[in-house]
Amino acid sequence: MKFSKVLEVVRPEYVFLRIKPNNSVRNQSTHKIARAIGALYRSILANINIEEHRIVSAFGREFVIGTRYKYTLPAKVGYYIYMERKKVEFYFVVPRQYHSYIAEKLSDVWGAVTLEEVDVLPEFSDRASKYQLAYEKEDALSLAVDRRSNELLHSNLNAVELLEDGDKLGIYYNFVPTSQMSWRHLYRATIAKVNRRLPVERNKLGFAYVLKFAVSSLDILFREIAEALGGEKKRDDNGILENLIERLNGARRISESTAKKATSVIIDTQIVVLAESVDTIRQRNAARSLAQSFDTVTEDNRLSFRPHRRTFRFTDRDIRTERNKVGDQEAQNFIALAGRDVLERYNFIERVETQETEVPEDLTRGVMCIGENVYRGNVQRAFLSSDREFQNLTLVLIGPTRAGKSTLIANLCRDAISAGECAILFDYVGQCELSREVAAVLPSDKVLNVDCSDFRTMQGLGYNEVGTSTDPFEGYDNAKKQTTQLLTLVNSINAEETKLSAKMQRYLVSAALVTFISGGSIRNVFNCLQDHEVRARLIRLVPKAQAENLRKYVRWLGEIDDCDKSGAVVGTKDTYVVGIIDRLNQLEQNAYMEKMLDKDTRGNIDLVAEMQRNQLICIRMPSDMFGTDAERDVYTTYWSTKIWLALQMRSKKYGGDRSKFTKVNLVVDELYQVAHTEQFMRSKLSQYAKFGLKPIISAHYLNQIRHIRDELRSANASYMLISGCDKKNYDELKSELSPYTEEDLLRLPRFHSLNLVKSAGGYARFITKLPAPV
Repeated sequence: MKFSKVLEVVRPEYVFLRIKPNNSVRNQSTHKIARAIGALYRSILANINIEEHRIVSAFGREFVIGTRYKYTLPAKVGYYIYMERKKVEFYFVVPRQYHSYIAEKLSDVWGAVTLEEVDVLPEFSDRASKYQLAYEKEDALSLAVDRRSNELLHSNLNAVELLEDGDKLGIYYNFVPTSQMSWRHLYRATIAKVNRRLPVERNKLGFAYVLKFAVSSLDILFREIAEALGGEKKRDDNGILENLIERLNGARRISESTAKKATSVIIDTQIVVLAESVDTIRQRNAARSLAQSFDTVTEDNRLSFRPHRRTFRFTDRDIRTERNKVGDQEAQNFIALAGRDVLERYNFIERVETQETEVPEDLTRGVMCIGENVYRGNVQRAFLSSDREFQNLTLVLIGPTRAGKSTLIANLCRDAISAGECAILFDYVGQCELSREVAAVLPSDKVLNVDCSDFRTMQGLGYNEVGTSTDPFEGYDNAKKQTTQLLTLVNSINAEETKLSAKMQRYLVSAALVTFISGGSIRNVFNCLQDHEVRARLIRLVPKAQAENLRKYVRWLGEIDDCDKSGAVVGTKDTYVVGIIDRLNQLEQNAYMEKMLDKDTRGNIDLVAEMQRNQLICIRMPSDMFGTDAERDVYTTYWSTKIWLALQMRSKKYGGDRSKFTKVNLVVDELYQVAHTEQFMRSKLSQYAKFGLKPIISAHYLNQIRHIRDELRSANASYMLISGCDKKNYDELKSELSPYTEEDLLRLPRFHSLNLVKSAGGYARFITKLPAPV
């Protein structure tokens, strides 16, 4: 049998992890990483896996017919800092079988850093200058240890300032887990030498060591002779020989760092610095400067450097340099990552600009994608909730001009249509570029354009969605619904910010009911209030079945009749309805609204039927349709009331069965431009979800939508704060956005958003890169 079939030797496979720091990095607990590395040590026997091959005989007995031994070579962990003139990168070399374990420790110590697996590490050529660093004294004596200090990394990075374009530097720490069995013996032996004032240098062959040892031995000899002759031990700490020994070998005292090293986890550590440049002098100077930077951690021990001429690979367990038995506290000096102070000084270091949080499981799938989230190097798409109870909740988009709101809206609409939903897009900004962009990426049969500026296809002003009914009460109820929406519309035509008086509202309601009960239009309502002959005719048209329902309203209309001395009606008391007529005059100042008033509703689209279809409904209102913002506000208010009425009629048609509703997404870009529309939406915000409508509202900042802002919170709205937002937006949602800070919002990269999204587990907070343009 071949030997390879009896014993198989398995070499560890390594992965390279690139670490992107962030401003919240602290290096005060990196000794935990060192301890985790030390815990990877396994004895030779523990690395042997025995595999037995068995067979079962015809009598049911098992027999071993062969045994195979699998020996896994010990693993190591490497930490690599790579530097160029405008680039600093941090890498870990980790055994694949311990990848999850080490990654978890790194994340635990450094928080929300990003770990990215890469295929290769930055390499140096054979002509690079290399220096190895090793203890000057025995391993028991420690370097300086201060968890609060980040001085070594600062000192290392100073060498970057010596580099020119094309130059590069590297520091490679090779951590080899080792047995702790003999450490305490070695430590006590060294401390005993310190107490006896013997030299503790590692190099025991040089002249200096021989001289120190000779002087120390002579001192010990003199003391023993003096003790034998005098009967007691005498010390002369001020003697010439004593002073000489102290200068040669140091004092008897050891630092607190060395004292703590006795109980530390020990790791065999190899350190190499590398430098490469087209200029050999600059290359050597950079390498020496980087090696000398380790003097900042000198205490009882010191790291000295000398040339290293052997080649090695980053995955070699032994990189063929001298080993140092480093304690976990000392290793904290080496395992350091750039924190806030370093990142501010070297702003070219690639970093995670903001905190990272993971997207909840239920938001990693859905219909409407809001971008890609990066969490510790893992990229995942994030969606708005598709939960039955949450999918219709309001979404608020906040961002400055040219921040990407329109592109996001286009993507959301496309996603909705692709999922079989309906989207209604209010477009009254500019020349309706947004709706045109969205419509352009959809099949023509999935787009219904309602061009309000086209006289040929203009809709009549009215609420045709209620339809007709032969049932007296249902007909009366439909007339009531239309009247309510008309009252809302008329109150929005309001330059003085006052509503109609109670008496005028009564007359308007009476005229509207009398008109709508017989199928009249909104123009007929106003004519009814102004012309006594039209009023009389409409009253005569009231169906007999509705006479009782409308009795009091007909009586109220009689109050505005102007009669002569004989009691005959000859006109209308205009002062009774002057407020209503004033609003009509304002309505007619806009040519488009005036023509819509004159047109009946027989050619109108039926919103009840259209919103049940899988399509994009673009209600286009180019800005040149309106002479003032107030005119535009009235127009959008009318469409808002029309949509609300259509939702009610749809619910009635399907008996309130939400499973039969096609989800409708109502998109209102820059809602703050239409104040009365905003107020109307505020009054209905908590009810939209029950009728299968999801509002998507955009603004430049939250305070712009002041009428609806407070209502949004009680309606469980979700928020997306897009890069460029003013910090006041953060203040509005400060308590909800924790642990994200104001700085996280201000540091958002372009076309990213800080999201507060309703999910199954409450509100989720995370950052996404917005979807690319449609």
